[in-house]
Amino acid sequence: MVYAAGSPINEDYTALIALGEKMLAASKASDASTFTAVATEASDVAKVQGNKGNSPRLQRISTKIKQAKKSVNVGDFLKATTLIEEAMVEMKKTNAPPQWGGMSSGAE
Repeated sequence: MVYAAGSPINEDYTALIALGEKMLAASKASDASTFTAVATEASDVAKVQGNKGNSPRLQRISTKIKQAKKSVNVGDFLKATTLIEEAMVEMKKTNAPPQWGGMSSGAE
């Protein structure tokens, strides 16, 4: 188990990205039932990943998925699309290299 500042160094969002793409497609097609089913699955995947470590990024992603699901439930597909697109940006961010203290890489 390798952790830095409370978040796993090697977070893998492959499954969530695939589900996010399905949610985007369902939202753009105004398909509430598919969106809700996929969002529920994505929430479950995020929960399992969250049990492996405390990840602030994963918490932001989960929150956006839940908000998008609520938006779809009231028929606001545009807001749901925006929220999932924001979550996808979070999922696709690269992890910063760990800072173990001491001198920065440019210091001599």
